[in-house]
Amino acid sequence: MIGLFGFKSPTKDLNVTVSLAVMSIVLVEAAGIRKKGVKGWLKSFAEPIAIIAPINVLELFIRPLSLCMRLFGNVLGAIVVMALIKHLLPLIVPLPFSFYFDIFDGVIQAYVFVFLTSLYIKEAIEE
Repeated sequence: MIGLFGFKSPTKDLNVTVSLAVMSIVLVEAAGIRKKGVKGWLKSFAEPIAIIAPINVLELFIRPLSLCMRLFGNVLGAIVVMALIKHLLPLIVPLPFSFYFDIFDGVIQAYVFVFLTSLYIKEAIEE
C-alpha cells in the first residue's frame, strides 16, 4: 500500500519475495516436524508409495519457488500496468487504478500468500 504515497513496493524486489517464501516454507516444515516428529516427517516423503519420494523432496523446492514467483509476478505486473496508465492518461484517470492496484490487488496478494501457506501447513500436519 505504500505505492499510494509514491514509494516503490518492497515486493517488487525479488529478494523480498524469495525471503518471504523461504520463511513460509520453513514454518510449514517446522510445523510438520513438530506434529509428526523427525522420523514421521521423513517417512511422509515416502507416501503414498516409496517410489514417489524424489518427487516429494522436489516439492520442498517447488513450493517456495511457486509462492515467490506468484507474488513477484503479480506485483510487478501491477506496477507495469500502472506505469503504462500513467504515461497514456497522466492526469485524473490513474487515481482509481492506483487505488485498485495498490490496495485491492495488494490485499488479494497477501490473502493468497497467507492462504497457500496455511494450506501447506494443514497438509504438513495431517497424518
